[in-house]
Amino acid sequence: MHALINQKMVETIRTTGKTSENLPDRIEILEKYSLPYDRSADNAIITGCQILSSLPQVISTLARLFDRKSFSYTFLSQETCCGNYLYRPAIAARDDAAMSECRELSREFVTKNIDRARKLGVKRLVIFCSPCYPIYKYNYPEQDIVFYPAAINEVLEPISCTRKIDYYAGCYKLHRRFAPIPMDLSSTNDVLAKMEGLQVNRIDAPKCCFSPEGLSHMLEGVTTDLMVHICTGCYGQAQQNLPKDKATEVIMLPEFVERVLNQ
Repeated sequence: MHALINQKMVETIRTTGKTSENLPDRIEILEKYSLPYDRSADNAIITGCQILSSLPQVISTLARLFDRKSFSYTFLSQETCCGNYLYRPAIAARDDAAMSECRELSREFVTKNIDRARKLGVKRLVIFCSPCYPIYKYNYPEQDIVFYPAAINEVLEPISCTRKIDYYAGCYKLHRRFAPIPMDLSSTNDVLAKMEGLQVNRIDAPKCCFSPEGLSHMLEGVTTDLMVHICTGCYGQAQQNLPKDKATEVIMLPEFVERVLNQ
């Protein structure tokens, strides 16, 4: 194995599906939040190895949106990490050999989830974790794989909404280094376009919000009391760093959609 690849993490992913053995058990979380798993369905929701435990309320909101329209879906009781955390040293070193091996490992890991979904009769994967999306699409271009806003768009009917929001789509520069696959940002535009009367302040992302310059640009672009995200990384950066005096609430797209439907 290449020296830039964390061998211990690889073995942990192979044996537990997780990047760390300390991450909580998936089934406990799925059952705590009454999220269906391992059932026959048309769609499998791939949460990502860390998001289910870190943002269960957002995943629960997504499930409730699907339940409103009898959308056929299931979660997986076992989900193997796509391996995106293994890429960081190789990306920093610009080492093509290490990157190639990372992609081979990702295909190994992603295949486990594809096989689990196929056994349930799943026809399509709905990816919630943004780093997972390009890795899955790159490894299985023939598989029907969508970013989660596309599934939300399918179940959402046109609705009036007299709100003003800030929307930060994100830059996805790191994601493109995992795999040369563009992020699907158009499906979120379609979701927002169905909300008649919604006023959107779109904050661009000339630099990653994990850089000082990118973070400042994102935060300085906020003009309303509600900021909406589709990327969990950007969401976390905004939540942790947005000055309290702005009095701006930071939420994910599923939470915003549910709020509009419940207005």
